[in-house]
Amino acid sequence: MNNRDQKGFNANDNSNFNIGKVVQNFASPETRNNSETKLLNAVKNEVALRLAQSLHRRVYVELDKTEDPSQVASPWSMDVKLGDSPSQECPEGTHIVTIFDKKEIGGRLLILGAPGSGKTTLLLQLAEELVQRAEANAKAPVPVLLNLSAWKTQYSDIRSWMVVDLKQKYGVRKDIAEDWIETERILPLLDGLDELMSQRQETCVQALNDFLPDWTGTPLVVCSRFEEYQVYESNLGLNGSVIVQPLTDEQIETYLCRAKCDWLWEAICPDRDIMNPETGLARSPLFLSMLVLASDKLPPELWRQDKSAKERRRILFEAYINARLSCPYRGGENYQVGSKKSDRRQSKRKPVRNPYPKDERTKRWLGWFAARSVEDAQTELFIEKLQPYFLKTRPQEFVYGLVYGLVLGLVLGLVLGLVYGLVVGLFVGLVGEKSSNTVETIKISWRSTPRNFYKGIQTYIVYGLVIGLVYGLVIGLVVGLVIGLVIGLVIGLVVGLVLGLIGEEIDTKISDNQGIYQSVTNSIICGIVFIPFGVLILTALHYFHEPMQLSEILAQGAVKGFLLGASAGGLLSAIEHSALRITLWLFGYAPWNYSKFLRYCTDRGFLQRVGGGYRFVHALLRDHFAEHYDPS
Repeated sequence: MNNRDQKGFNANDNSNFNIGKVVQNFASPETRNNSETKLLNAVKNEVALRLAQSLHRRVYVELDKTEDPSQVASPWSMDVKLGDSPSQECPEGTHIVTIFDKKEIGGRLLILGAPGSGKTTLLLQLAEELVQRAEANAKAPVPVLLNLSAWKTQYSDIRSWMVVDLKQKYGVRKDIAEDWIETERILPLLDGLDELMSQRQETCVQALNDFLPDWTGTPLVVCSRFEEYQVYESNLGLNGSVIVQPLTDEQIETYLCRAKCDWLWEAICPDRDIMNPETGLARSPLFLSMLVLASDKLPPELWRQDKSAKERRRILFEAYINARLSCPYRGGENYQVGSKKSDRRQSKRKPVRNPYPKDERTKRWLGWFAARSVEDAQTELFIEKLQPYFLKTRPQEFVYGLVYGLVLGLVLGLVLGLVYGLVVGLFVGLVGEKSSNTVETIKISWRSTPRNFYKGIQTYIVYGLVIGLVYGLVIGLVVGLVIGLVIGLVIGLVVGLVLGLIGEEIDTKISDNQGIYQSVTNSIICGIVFIPFGVLILTALHYFHEPMQLSEILAQGAVKGFLLGASAGGLLSAIEHSALRITLWLFGYAPWNYSKFLRYCTDRGFLQRVGGGYRFVHALLRDHFAEHYDPS
């Protein structure tokens, strides 16, 4: 470290860590409530899946014949730095949790390393241990994996960002998240500081330092690349740091020999660029794993020493991609990695027909997916979170608006008449806002506290009546003032009542497209709820405006009431998403069955599946796809 501000590594700063506060915080609950239990299970599954789908694990599954995970154990070594003292090398085999538990660190730790050095894997290994502790002790906080790449300038502080990110990633209701942060019932594990745009990194560091003095009772861990961290104006106010060191010659040789790739060691050993102590590809566990997995496809130009380090990395990525695409496909839709039994079962399955034999098309689809992940500053993407603003050209926007408008017009035509419905639908589709939000967490909140329950109902009923009054005055110009006010107030009352009853509980996604399916389900539920009120409105029209037959009142009232409720409950979100998927397919940006394609890419070793979302096995591979294969 240089002579910059070293407050981030001051182990004697009692303001940063207080054992008494920890004991005080942990002394409250004897058992976890339902929301905390759901969150803990979600984090547990996420950690298990990400570790199981890591490239280190894939080397073990595919190349190691002893069926012993220790044969390809993570090969890196670590140094620990406290305060102004020189960094000290950790003994071989030291677990990250041992450092985390040091009295002078107290769980407030910074993990640093080069790209692909294994920082995130260390963070996941720490999370795995912390999850086990939280399962054994209800007083312990729940570890949560949050990615700082989602930090944006509109966030005023870390606390408000955490609330939003807990909602987006784990489905935690805002008030629950605020309570957990206030009472320090979560243990933040923050990755991806270096993935922020350069101008936002310093702002984020400052926000973290403003937050840390208030976060005095519970540990917090941050993970970042060493090179980017060195240029910040000030260090993070943490008690110590772990620095992941480049692999030594002995570690590289041991790793390759255990992976049954002795010949690869002989090939790279004399290559001074690949074995460069500071910049060599082989010094990184990520690239070393890729060398092993792509060993059959490594081109001769990789060994040419006139190639730059950047060009060699590109060649290695291409070799890895081509090697993975050419592997026999055994069907990955039901493949769950993570245990010896499942690994052996997968290896014994016979190859089946590859559903995506055109490799260039696969790269192009994955390139578009990667570019949107970079553009939206999200490490994890959910199919239902694809947005219309991802479309970049006017023809694409026009086609999306046309498809959305036509479908919406047909739906509205059942209420307004076909002509009026199509006119309104096309206007909304072609001129409306280009964004989409699913209605996926609507649940009747009977388990919320009675005070909050009734307060929510009262608030939304008032809002609904005000909106209904305005609406009634408008339609009163057509059907008459009295009937207009009656219809408006009824609709406002119903909308307010429904919105007051529904609430958001923690609801972690565990399957593809879960948000869209939930939106459709919610639209059906809300549609059924609205049927009686649709009949009521038609009955009012019968008495005050236009006489109708009983059968006509029942039929039209049921249809119009259902469509009104369905639209409020998620039908519009489902239509928007369907229109976007059709547009992406028409322009060749995505396959028709996106879920099947992403599972295929997970099987190939490009993606990791986490719950109902997907993330690339490493940000560097994502950046490679985005740079070289984005068709937009």
